[in-house]
Amino acid sequence: MTQSRRSILKGISLGTGGLLLTPFLRQVELHAEGNVKNLPSRFVFVVKNSGIWPSAITPEEFVPSGSNSINSSLTKTALPPSMKPLEPFQNQLSIVQGLSGKMCRGGHTSNFGMLGVYMVGTESNPGNPLRATADAELAKLYPAPFNHVGLAVRSDWGSNAYGGTMYPGISGVGPGKELPFQGSPDLAFEQLFGSAVSASKDGEKRFILQKNLLDFMVEDIKKVEKAIPSTEKIKMDAYLNSFEELQVRHAKLAGMKSKIKDCAPRFTDKFTSLVEESRQEAHCDLAAAALIAGLTNCVTIRLDNANTVYKALGLTRNVHGIGHDEGSDGKNQSECRDIIRKHHMDLIASMAKKLKAVPEGNGNMLDNTMIIYLSDSSNKHHGDCLEWPYIIVGGCSGKLNIPGRYIRYPKYGDKGCRTIGDWWTTLLNAYGNPIKYYGNEDLELKQSGLSHAGPLAELIS
Repeated sequence: MTQSRRSILKGISLGTGGLLLTPFLRQVELHAEGNVKNLPSRFVFVVKNSGIWPSAITPEEFVPSGSNSINSSLTKTALPPSMKPLEPFQNQLSIVQGLSGKMCRGGHTSNFGMLGVYMVGTESNPGNPLRATADAELAKLYPAPFNHVGLAVRSDWGSNAYGGTMYPGISGVGPGKELPFQGSPDLAFEQLFGSAVSASKDGEKRFILQKNLLDFMVEDIKKVEKAIPSTEKIKMDAYLNSFEELQVRHAKLAGMKSKIKDCAPRFTDKFTSLVEESRQEAHCDLAAAALIAGLTNCVTIRLDNANTVYKALGLTRNVHGIGHDEGSDGKNQSECRDIIRKHHMDLIASMAKKLKAVPEGNGNMLDNTMIIYLSDSSNKHHGDCLEWPYIIVGGCSGKLNIPGRYIRYPKYGDKGCRTIGDWWTTLLNAYGNPIKYYGNEDLELKQSGLSHAGPLAELIS
């Protein structure tokens, strides 16, 4: 059977796109050869506003007592009620606590800091990324037609932006270059799956017209480039590269048409709904489908911001009001946050279930995926960055030994304390970028001799 599959793969001809072996065909080939170690790793960053309170995600048996570190099995531990949706994935669930991020700005949002490990911007202006954020760096290690997909329900902290292209100030692809996020699930559907299926009858026709236009544009640019002064060639080269990258993407997508069509989520009313919770669900459906189709290996989802109101969950106060200890509809702040968190865990569980259902290598796609739930304001509504909790679901490609573990580091300033810079350094090292240290070092810890500024070696398999 394996030999037959290999023979079929060798016989595939992509015509003029033959040089562009699609990620999906490559995965099939690796699977057929039993070369599962080279299958891509995948990442989903699920970002919430208003902090993740450490106490709310800590199982009772691990309630802090002193400053001792913990690295213990989580597989048979009772989860907090709001995390119950993740029980089916408990052997691949990780809770990591105690990591600080004092090199970032606190308050309502850290902007790019939570993923970039530096201080930038203000609450009213996220500023510009100083470097590629950690999600973008990980995306570079596993390229795909859509190298890094950004999806958002709301834009930056306090913004009323709703739909269309957004710049929420959390993810950057390089210095001064922010990752664009799509706020409209229906438009994201067209952009990701429009080469094969369409929410409207005109989607595929637009895809063909775009390809023709790109072909003409590239040829025209090459002609112009020959006639312009050498001093302008650098600019023109950059312009040409942009269109050639789009050509490559179109060619890859065309070669993946049947796979895309099979993996595309069914287009329903939730893709055009104005209900926040439905849009969140649609974005998570799109993320899972894009990963399964091989369209991308990295997705960052901005779930909410300070102005989000979870009306479908029975709440009428916005996230900002709840963060300031305002109850809603007979529920106190803690109860409101639990309701919202459980909804977020349901979304993550839904993605995990879809990925787990897809066989891959000796297991399934969830084995090679890392879904990270984190907040842009660290540990509370007005985050002080003393602790930055993470909830992780997935097998992490076997590169980290955290699945099924509860991990807590000593509190800030105590011996053995570590930072989010160490965390992102660990991920980059584990997945193929042997960087010495990612981000800005905590100077206060450095001056006191408590900074390690390097990977968390005990977490790397």
